Amino acid sequence: SMKLIKAVAQLAFCLACTIQATAQNNVPLNETNHNKPRLFADLPEKATLHVTELENLLSLKVGSKVSANIAKNISIFGTVVSKSDPADKSVQSVVIKSLTRQGTIFTFTRTTDTNGTVSYLGRMLNRASGDALEITREGNGYVIRKQQAAAIVNE
Repeated sequence: SMKLIKAVAQLAFCLACTIQATAQNNVPLNETNHNKPRLFADLPEKATLHVTELENLLSLKVGSKVSANIAKNISIFGTVVSKSDPADKSVQSVVIKSLTRQGTIFTFTRTTDTNGTVSYLGRMLNRASGDALEITREGNGYVIRKQQAAAIVNE
């Protein structure tokens, strides 16, 4: 009967919600999941960013193949999957899906404020990985450094 089907559907939905809630409660938010593999273990802890190489990525079209040395000993091979609106010069960003590190997404953003100061943001992240790479300012330049993925995802 229709009532039975509705009851079963509701029960299944409630069960799915409970399972999801339980799964989320297993890992305390302030604790990193140490079981996740370190996807970037082969890369240096920190490397100086190749800003010019990254600037070039901003001009690529969606669907373009990417092969770039973004920092000393750190390369990205992949495809441009999305871009910011080219008309907006204040924020330009590109999202690249890695072909060599499956499931990894690299996002790079250049922001220009009203007085012309340029700054960069970016991260290389994989949901299944315990580590990630993040672009940060250091001194007069920029570096890309390893982070725990949880520290970035939970922001």
